[in-house]
Formats: sequence, structure tokens, C-alpha cells
Amino acid sequence: MPHEARRWLWILLLAAASVFVTLGMACATPFAALATLAAFHMSRRDGFALVGLAWLGDQAVGYGLLGYPHSASSYAWGVVLAGAAVLALFVARTLVDRLRTRGPLVAGAVGFAGAFVAYEAVLLAATPVLGSGLEALAPAVVGWVLRVNLLSLAGLLVLHRLAQWIGLREPLGARTAASLG
Repeated sequence: MPHEARRWLWILLLAAASVFVTLGMACATPFAALATLAAFHMSRRDGFALVGLAWLGDQAVGYGLLGYPHSASSYAWGVVLAGAAVLALFVARTLVDRLRTRGPLVAGAVGFAGAFVAYEAVLLAATPVLGSGLEALAPAVVGWVLRVNLLSLAGLLVLHRLAQWIGLREPLGARTAASLG
């Protein structure tokens, strides 16, 4: 299979996996987990494609299957979620790139933490502006979303390893840092 086809198949596979998590977890799309995986294993362009497709899947599930209200507030929250997901990717990418020399565990943990905090910070900042959403910031809910993201990251890393094993993804050492830009 040509490289370009494998690349898009991988992005679509990850986006589909996030849709299944979204369906199973009442629209808790694991954007911090996706951002962390993308920061480590994808180019910037592919990372943004992944986050964008995952966001579209999240919106399709919400409006198409879960009956989200068609209101200005609901649409505004969709835009906020997109911005939060993009910021999470940017933060994860920045932290992983800066800490990569400290090892994958440190870079991954800090990248994930940064992505999660950035995502939640955008939600927190939007809540008073949009006048709703405070319930999503309750400690129990944030803890639940954190667990969803941690479990999703573990699953995504296993999926990445399987993709390497079957030849869908290149081994990590096969790509240079320049090719990740």
C-alpha cells in the first residue's frame, strides 16, 4: 500500500477509534490522548487532521445520535471544543518536542498532562462566557474525563504498536525528527 494511503488509513482508523470512545462514554472524546499520540508519532499536519476528524466525529455523534440541541449555545460549545482540542495538540506537541531528550515516559507524561490541562482550561474559560457548562467542570466529571483519556491513551498506544507490527506505521526509529515537522 502506498505511503499516502497508509497515512490516511491510519488517521481515519484513529478518528474512528475516538468515535467509538465517544459513543461509549457519552461524548467524552479523548482529545488529550489523541493529542499526546499525535505529538509523538505524527507530523503536525497529520495531528491536526486527526484532531479535526475526531472533532467532526464527536459532533456527528452528539447531534446525530445523542440528540444535542440545535441551539446557538450548543453550536458555540462545539466551536469551543474544537479550539480546546487544537490547543491540547499544540501544547502536547510543544512539550513533547522540548522534553523528548528526557525519554518517552517523561515527555509523554508531561505532554499528556499539558494537553489535558490546556483542554480543560479552555472549557473553564468558556463557561462564564457561554453561561453554561459548569457541571462539566465538577471534580468528579473532570476525574472521569481524565480516566477516559488515560485509558484511551493506553489503548491508542497499543493500537499504534499493532499498526507498526502489521506495517501500517513505520517503527519510531525509521523517521527523523525533521520528518515529524
